[in-house]
Amino acid sequence: MNKQECNILVILDEERNMTRAAKKLYMSQPALTYRLHQLEERFGVRIFTREKSGLILTPQGEIIVQYARQNIIQLEETIEALQLMDRKIRGTIKLGVASTYGQYILPNLINTFINKYPDVDFNIVTGLSSMIADLFTTGEVHIGIFRGEFPWNEEKAMLATEPICLASKGKISIENLPNIPRIEYRMDGYLKQMVDEWWKSKFSTDECLVSMTVDSLETAKELVRTGLGYTILPGICLTNEKELSIQPLTDEHDKIVRRLTWAYCRHQTLQYASVNTFYQFLRSNGNLQLSRAN
Repeated sequence: MNKQECNILVILDEERNMTRAAKKLYMSQPALTYRLHQLEERFGVRIFTREKSGLILTPQGEIIVQYARQNIIQLEETIEALQLMDRKIRGTIKLGVASTYGQYILPNLINTFINKYPDVDFNIVTGLSSMIADLFTTGEVHIGIFRGEFPWNEEKAMLATEPICLASKGKISIENLPNIPRIEYRMDGYLKQMVDEWWKSKFSTDECLVSMTVDSLETAKELVRTGLGYTILPGICLTNEKELSIQPLTDEHDKIVRRLTWAYCRHQTLQYASVNTFYQFLRSNGNLQLSRAN
């Protein structure tokens, strides 16, 4: 199988839907169906069966898709090995980045780096830290930038330390929070644990007055701006905020509650000139200590 055929099988396995897979592959659905039939005729087995719930991988198909995945990985490893032979800083760096860092900090870093190394390309995936940690663990990204407890004995560099803050339209008293509506959003497990532990250290009740729950912190921030309640946000997304009242959370010792952002990389991956150069660039330029209060 060539790379395109391998990609077709992998995307079909991931999507389990012909329409979505065709869109992701930039193909028409009839063309994708034809290519799948060609592969099935070549192997002499059904790879997928169609059910009301979507595509179902057959036992024979599982073996074929596994081979396709391995083939793609081997091809990428070959390309990366060839890049090692070239001293010029070029190639594609695969990054997995926690969403807020990717939104507020990474763009300027990438811009600065590309201005110096224009032959480097980036393939960037953003998401919750738990998701990025999984991608890094399975080797799907060269460098993982995320938060939380992650045991690691190879390359690791702290990139940012930021306060966890209470955001409201006007100044509110911390002591009154159990009686004030909170706007919640989908937090990463690490941040949620920090917020829950802080709450338990401050109040006798475990329950806060949740008025609504939304899907993103940006939506929560905009709702707070209308005066519908308060929310608790990482300082990284409040550095340029002018309209809201921002109060860093403090612990029982009156120290600001902070979370750290780390970059993780493998020794083996640093053999690639482009990855090593960007990782050292992050270590030199990415260490930020954020503070925000008004």
